[in-house]
Amino acid sequence: MTHAHFYLPPSAWESGQLRLDGDEARHCAQVTRHRVGDQVVVFDGAGRKAEARIEVLSKTEVRLVPLKEWQTPPPRHPVTLLQAVTKGETFEWILEKAVELGVRRIVPILSDRSIVRLDARDAIKKHEKWQRLVLESCKQCGQAWLPEVVLPCSLDAALKQVGTQPVRLIASLHPQAKPLRGLLNESASEVAVAIGPEGDFSESEHQRMVDGGWLPWTLGGLVLRAETAAICAMSILGYELES
Repeated sequence: MTHAHFYLPPSAWESGQLRLDGDEARHCAQVTRHRVGDQVVVFDGAGRKAEARIEVLSKTEVRLVPLKEWQTPPPRHPVTLLQAVTKGETFEWILEKAVELGVRRIVPILSDRSIVRLDARDAIKKHEKWQRLVLESCKQCGQAWLPEVVLPCSLDAALKQVGTQPVRLIASLHPQAKPLRGLLNESASEVAVAIGPEGDFSESEHQRMVDGGWLPWTLGGLVLRAETAAICAMSILGYELES
């Protein structure tokens, strides 16, 4: 039987008793309609999980008795997704699926050809919404490691955040793009992959990335939508890295 998952940040874990409050308590009592005596799973977003029994329940507080606790190891090959922000609900869909596919870090990019434009206030609001969405996706799929979502930024700022980790890939239609197996190596630990917006990265952006050591990666000969490219790339990377 699969138990519902609830988030309890690392700082809130106490020896002998676990307590949900705020949104998590309301969700447990009013949305999933749990009752005293039910069993649930709590996780801290850093690999720790506990199966627990509800002892006290209200819409403001849920007290839990831990029954079993375990630690889920982190991904052997953490993946960072640099994803250009897309219009409408498409970006939220990408975030949801990226969590299900095990991405560890998400860097939203406002690139030259991005249709979406955000001022500082809008960026903060979007970031807060995306953080909540990523958390809900973790709870839905049972992901023990809560991915980091950074504030949306320019491509150049995103490249600085990624730095020079071992493997950096650009999903690309350029003639010099190669299949993944020609780009990965056995010693690769961390991987970053960049996905452009509607219309792809501009020529100057693509060239700056290549000049900085990013490797053009072909996802095939067809032109994919941004959301299709993101999920395709995450799926292929997950398979290859864990094989």
